[in-house]
Amino acid sequence: MRVRSSRHSFAGRVDVLMLLASAVAIAQSACSRDQVARTTERAPQSARSVGAPAQGDAPGARPLPECLADAAPDGWTLTGEVEPYGSQNLYEKINGLAELFLSYDVIGLTFASFAASADADVVIDVHVYDMGTPTHAFGVFSVERSADEPPVDIGRAGYRSDANFYVWKGQYYVKVIASDATDTLARASRMLAEKLTRSLVDSGQGVWGRRVMPRANQEPRSLRYFQVDAMGLDFMRNTYTARYRKGGTVVEAFLSRRDSAETAQRVVAEYAKHAQKYGKGVERLETAGVKLLRCDMGGAFDVVFRKGRLVAGVVAVADSDAAVQAATKLWTQLGEATDPD
Repeated sequence: MRVRSSRHSFAGRVDVLMLLASAVAIAQSACSRDQVARTTERAPQSARSVGAPAQGDAPGARPLPECLADAAPDGWTLTGEVEPYGSQNLYEKINGLAELFLSYDVIGLTFASFAASADADVVIDVHVYDMGTPTHAFGVFSVERSADEPPVDIGRAGYRSDANFYVWKGQYYVKVIASDATDTLARASRMLAEKLTRSLVDSGQGVWGRRVMPRANQEPRSLRYFQVDAMGLDFMRNTYTARYRKGGTVVEAFLSRRDSAETAQRVVAEYAKHAQKYGKGVERLETAGVKLLRCDMGGAFDVVFRKGRLVAGVVAVADSDAAVQAATKLWTQLGEATDPD
């Protein structure tokens, strides 16, 4: 079990009614519309073989090598061959980062490099990761994303860092990496990213947590999805986290969807064991009919609850009573979202 090292650093007293009162109430219908259970989020088998560069069976889909080759901006040429990698040999291309992508069930990577016709030493490398589902693609995009980088209107979401562009579209995560940070390279990188992204097929399948996590007072680009090890805890899977700010106060909330109410209850029990081992103890309490687990982590408090097969709560709140109020408010916001499928 992993020990969190820095999660309890938020300071200040949380006024819950000010922090979350205006958050969007989450109706049951928003959850019932979601049909992205793990067993149905798989890509067609033809796209899942090692190194397969196809875009599955979607109408109008083109092979990824063809999309990449056609994405070269004017004055740029594809150098060498387009390189496909599957999950089994991904480490050959991105050793050190492969584990992150594997934790989100990556299907494959298609890589290409482009050189400027005027100077072969000026290059743009392009990585297209097929993550199998929009949820997995959003997840790896969200955890690599820096909230400080300026967003760009490419795909479903994207951002720029110097002359580099990072884009999420459907089940794909695209990285366009330039060899320098000049404005000229940034323009070429953007043109390449835009052209390539237009050629990628997007199923339109939603990402459940993006609809369900309250949006009011949510800090821009703070929403993240963890398939495993959320908040550094090895028992927290399929979990969304987001930061909320009201005035000078910031709090982090989380929401995890489990297979069943029984599984969710076991997760709460694991949370209690973690707090007892690494914190200063836990207290089970009930307020306004809501059963909560308050965890004293030494200098800050986590409050966790189960609602049907959902496990949710707030973390790293400096004041105990404020943490309880925040969790209770979140429980209310979740409405009847106990069985989203």
